[in-house]
Amino acid sequence: MSSSVGQVIRCKAAVAWEAGKPLVIEEVEVAPPQKMEVRVKILVTALCHTDVYFWEAKPRVLEFEEIQDSDPEN
Repeated sequence: MSSSVGQVIRCKAAVAWEAGKPLVIEEVEVAPPQKMEVRVKILVTALCHTDVYFWEAKPRVLEFEEIQDSDPEN
């Protein structure tokens, strides 16, 4: 498996372009972590009731509840 340390990565994200409209799965670029930040590999995600509330209110990239892979090479 190749290392992504220090590199921009591309991944999929659920994006809400308009309040209350269907989510769109899009490929996004994620910058390398800055000082005091970490980047984790997301394996499984879900929406909680708070995410749904804010999705109905305004456009955003939702922050999912997740199960994280602790492998620092990914």
